[in-house]
Amino acid sequence: MKFTSISQSNIDELCIAFESCLTEHDITFKYVDMTEDDGIISFIFCNDPEQARSVELESERFIGLDTDYIAKEILEPILPRLKEYATEKNHR
Repeated sequence: MKFTSISQSNIDELCIAFESCLTEHDITFKYVDMTEDDGIISFIFCNDPEQARSVELESERFIGLDTDYIAKEILEPILPRLKEYATEKNHR
């Protein structure tokens, strides 16, 4: 799906693409969410809500791009760290 505007339905689709990208690499978190505030999209992930982390991106840069492409461009460079974080029992 194309990320055509900063709307809740597009943000939901982008979150699904991020989750799918993680799943393709055998990375899962108990909690994931995506929010938008003043043009900044935050992808929030964790196994313990008190230890949540996020990846932030400027939404304007991605308008017109495919959501799967966006997920890969953002997540693939940090997959090793995400995998390590997902498997840690006690997040530091």
